[in-house]
Amino acid sequence: MFRAAEMRKVRIFALRAALPELIAALHNEGIVEIKKGGFIGLEEGRPLEFFSVVSEQLVRMRAINAVLGKHATKKHGNSGKLLGAEEAVKQARAMGIEDKLRGLVAEASAKESEMNRLKAQMAAIDRIIPFSGIDFSKLETRSLAYMVGDVQAEKLPGLKAVLEKELWEYDLIQPAGGKTALLLYKKGDKNPAQTLSAAGFEPIEIPAGTTTPVQTRKVLENAHADAKARVKEVGSELASMSDANLAKVHDIIHSLDVEAERAEVASGFGFSRSMAVFEGWVLKTHVQKLIGVVGKFGDKATMSEVQFGHEEQPPVVLDNPKSMGPFEFITRSYSLPNYYELDPTIFYAIGLMVIMGMIIGDVVYGIATILFSLWLIKKFEKSYMMSNVSRIWLYSGFSAMLFGLMFDEWAGFHQPELFAMLRSWGIPAPQAALWEGFNRMQNIQLLVAITAGIGLVHLFLAFLIGAFSEWNHSKKHAAAKIAWIGIETGGVLALAAMSFGLLPALYGTIGLALLGISVAALAVTEGITGVLELPGLVGNILSYARIAAIGVAGVALAELINQYFAPNPAMGIFVILAIPLFLALHFANMVLAIFEALIQGGRLNIIEFRSKFLHGGGREFAPFSLTK
Repeated sequence: MFRAAEMRKVRIFALRAALPELIAALHNEGIVEIKKGGFIGLEEGRPLEFFSVVSEQLVRMRAINAVLGKHATKKHGNSGKLLGAEEAVKQARAMGIEDKLRGLVAEASAKESEMNRLKAQMAAIDRIIPFSGIDFSKLETRSLAYMVGDVQAEKLPGLKAVLEKELWEYDLIQPAGGKTALLLYKKGDKNPAQTLSAAGFEPIEIPAGTTTPVQTRKVLENAHADAKARVKEVGSELASMSDANLAKVHDIIHSLDVEAERAEVASGFGFSRSMAVFEGWVLKTHVQKLIGVVGKFGDKATMSEVQFGHEEQPPVVLDNPKSMGPFEFITRSYSLPNYYELDPTIFYAIGLMVIMGMIIGDVVYGIATILFSLWLIKKFEKSYMMSNVSRIWLYSGFSAMLFGLMFDEWAGFHQPELFAMLRSWGIPAPQAALWEGFNRMQNIQLLVAITAGIGLVHLFLAFLIGAFSEWNHSKKHAAAKIAWIGIETGGVLALAAMSFGLLPALYGTIGLALLGISVAALAVTEGITGVLELPGLVGNILSYARIAAIGVAGVALAELINQYFAPNPAMGIFVILAIPLFLALHFANMVLAIFEALIQGGRLNIIEFRSKFLHGGGREFAPFSLTK
């Protein structure tokens, strides 16, 4: 729980002929992370021979799947059945439906384009419906031409003036109340379209072959209906093909994916003419299982453990109980501890619960936080982030109840006030408080001192963890952490004895001596940079005072809500409005408190606490496995 799970480095030798079966066996077990790297004197790794064939068929199957997936009428998954490489390739090659799929998709696309064209032509015909008695196919002769267009009434005089100037003989027909006009004119050397457009005549393109508008509209409607029917037929054919083949395609893709991954992993191996060698990481608890897997290949494969030192970073597997899951989420959200560092998860859990509990610090708010968190957990059960945040709030609700009992806070009330309100409603309640709690509003200075003390303890623990983590890796860095502990301890003793008189004067002298020795040790181990960070330690400690500040702000707001909105019998019928308003305001204050508590608790743990001992940079264990 305090360290990542113990890892072992292994090296496996295998005959080339046994390599595909060995890789498959390791893939099925999923217990070893294969390490990529070069091997001196051996050929560089490359995928297994069948990789190119598998890749080719995989591309084909994915293209088929993309088309079939768009037309599926129901959800199709894969059966989970794993085909061998040869069988998967064989079935993929036998899936010869690309040409038919390509033809159907192309036909559907063409028909949809035709439908759009016919729709646009019908819209044009609808604009010349006022000329229903005219057969437009007979208007065009050797000497006569026509144009159809829209012209606004106010532009009609100007248009006619242009027509008089440009065309000697013409006839402009515009039904009363409409804006569409039919222009008949004698053909000449000029094409008047551009001139008339400038004069306000907006031409309408009439579909080729137009006869009477009504008759042409009917022909276009029938053509559109035929195209639509064919699109539907093609869609049905594609849906049938999808339902008949998609599940099988998924099985083939799944199998080819697996085979491609198995073939490609060999690119990290080293090869000789007849042998292959590779290294990997395995959990210490799985070493015997791995020995059994390799042992099944007899003299075709062998395995040995390889020693490794601090210059090599094994992958990390956090080893925490399930209850620590929400706090492990915080550890994962920021850089994972490296293999040689302590896992901060349990320390995050303790620190967050203390800090959040002190900030919320109310029994009623704690109960409300628990209920609110349970609702959030259910609502966001599929959200990795929100489900974990909600569980942190759930745990903080219990902590808030505990500190609420210590502070004697019940939605901003203290026991005497709460009991008095209950008695005003005729509910039996004691006359005096059952116990005397720590009143945060009346003891702000002491509360600030307590929170600063919590900061001292928290940072002391951080430096202690840092010294422990560094001891086997770098004695110098471990000594620097111990120097910080000495600085903190010496400073506290000196202040307590000389400034506040809490300890005898001798302790002040001891504290100053310890402080001086520790600063000197820090200068030796971390140089001038470490000494310059001394004021930062004071700032880190004072940062914990925000626990008191935010908590007191929440109490003040709760007391204001109680003072102005607490329901009482004197309100009469207005109590019906007062009760929901009172509850809503307290709920809002509670939500604000839990958000602030999480933000500040997270900040103090991750910035002030974590930075004192954790380098991070850990890489999560990623075994070569069928299930990712």
